Amino acid sequence: MHNVERGIIKWSPFNSVVSGNEMLNSIVKEKNKIAMPTLSDEQKEVIEKKLILALYSQNIVNIYYFQNGKILNIKSNIKKIDSTYHKIYFQNKVILFEQIIEINQL
Repeated sequence: MHNVERGIIKWSPFNSVVSGNEMLNSIVKEKNKIAMPTLSDEQKEVIEKKLILALYSQNIVNIYYFQNGKILNIKSNIKKIDSTYHKIYFQNKVILFEQIIEINQL
C-alpha cells in the first residue's frame, strides 16, 4: 500500500506539467487565430459568378475559405451548389458561401 501511494505522489508534479502544456498550447492556438476578412458586395458577386462557371465547366478550382480563425484552401471541382442554404459541395467537403474569400480556376 505504501508503494502505491508513493507512486501517485511521485508522478503528481509530472501530471501538472502535462496539463499546463496542454493549456499553453490551447492559448497559443487561440492567439494565432485571425478575424474573418471582410469582402465587398462586388467581390462576393465575382466569387458567385466564378463558382457557377466552375460548377458548369467542371474545372478544378482553388478556393480559399475561412474556418475557425484560419484561412484554408481546397483544390477540387464543385459537385453541387445549394442556393437555399448557401452551401458549396465538393468531393469530400462542404463549405458555406460566406466562408469563401477567393476562388481561382486551375
